[in-house]
Amino acid sequence: MLETNVAETKEFLQTYFNNAILILSLITLILIIFQFKIIKGSVEEFAVSKRQKIKLVLSILTILLFLKYTKLIVFNVPYLAVRTPISYYSEMDKFKNYGKDNKTGKFLEVKHFNTSHDKEFYIIVIGESTSRRHFNLDNLYYRKTAPLLNSLKEEIKIFNNVISPHAYTIGSLSKGLTLGNIEDPEGVYQGSIIQLLNQAGFSTYWISNQRPIGISDTHVTKIARGSDTAIFLNTKHTSEQTPYDEVLLKELNKIAQDSTQRKVVFLHMIGAHFFYEKRYPPKFNIYRDNPITKFKRPEVYKTINAYDNVMRYTDSILYEVINVAKKVSAKSFVLYFSDHGQEVYDQIDFFGQTVDQMITKNMYDIPLFLWMNNAYSENKIIADNQDKKYMTDDIFHSIADLCKVTSLEIDTTRSIFNSNFKERKRIIKDSLDYDSLFLNK
Repeated sequence: MLETNVAETKEFLQTYFNNAILILSLITLILIIFQFKIIKGSVEEFAVSKRQKIKLVLSILTILLFLKYTKLIVFNVPYLAVRTPISYYSEMDKFKNYGKDNKTGKFLEVKHFNTSHDKEFYIIVIGESTSRRHFNLDNLYYRKTAPLLNSLKEEIKIFNNVISPHAYTIGSLSKGLTLGNIEDPEGVYQGSIIQLLNQAGFSTYWISNQRPIGISDTHVTKIARGSDTAIFLNTKHTSEQTPYDEVLLKELNKIAQDSTQRKVVFLHMIGAHFFYEKRYPPKFNIYRDNPITKFKRPEVYKTINAYDNVMRYTDSILYEVINVAKKVSAKSFVLYFSDHGQEVYDQIDFFGQTVDQMITKNMYDIPLFLWMNNAYSENKIIADNQDKKYMTDDIFHSIADLCKVTSLEIDTTRSIFNSNFKERKRIIKDSLDYDSLFLNK
């Protein structure tokens, strides 16, 4: 709630609340009111002795201590209602180290290896809510939702076993774009990949088709404002007809044509942020037949079709991004990954993603691929780690590795592109081993 606005909250309620939930909520409210009336009547009829009052106070204290030391208190709604805003604003205060007032961070012994002094033009595209299953780069989904990228199969490296650390944007990108990870959550406050690249001498750009929201901006927006140039192209709520992601291409072309020697451009797509049907132009309304699903309802068919249409549109945008990179006279690569995945009636009767409850494999499985031009690939060897287990809370180290930037904080064993890469346990929800949880699923 603290990270959004009224319109987006309304969209969420329209999407997930139905008449049955509304009726149950009203019944619950009526029961609560009725129960309070019973308690009030009982108190009026029977006087409570001093001894009983002491027992009551001791009972409440005992319950609170029990909840505290068993850590069950973290599931207590009244407790969360008080604690969450306090912790949220405390965390936002820690993010003051990011943004326009601190462009370089505090990284130690930063070096950039470009011995030939060639021009460099690197593009990192961050997708939104893109399911690896539906964004069919591996030809395992029955619909060909990425035909243009598949036509470049000989030019791109597709990484087949990549997951996000969280199933929501803020959690996933605040780790991925900083030194934070599951083992060291406090690393989120130590520095961002944008600050590192600034310190290494790159000109950095953040071009976003997502609206910066929240009273103090979100964590991701604060990180983005650390770039030399930050442009937000979308001022509309996600419940409205937002600009299509093709608006990113116009800005990218402008950056490609300027004479800056070394550039890193971050493109933040609106991607498959629901409502899905509002995320692609009419000509990409390709899928209209009944999709393959075990949930046989018209609204399910409509949702799956709309989502797969977004995948086709995303495929076209990424194809054009690569075409822009092909035209520049510089060492160049295009890296794409999504912030998190999406469940679209694949495993359960649900679409979207959740923070905690009802998690599925598809909420975490994301696409990641790398395109490189010849000028870049001739000078940088990419390790053959395409089937290895990887989680994008380490994308910070991978981007630094691709940009040939080192510092005392960079760990090449966490870069999927490096021969030193080591697989690690992929922990989600603080304690769950992803690979054990979804074994054979």
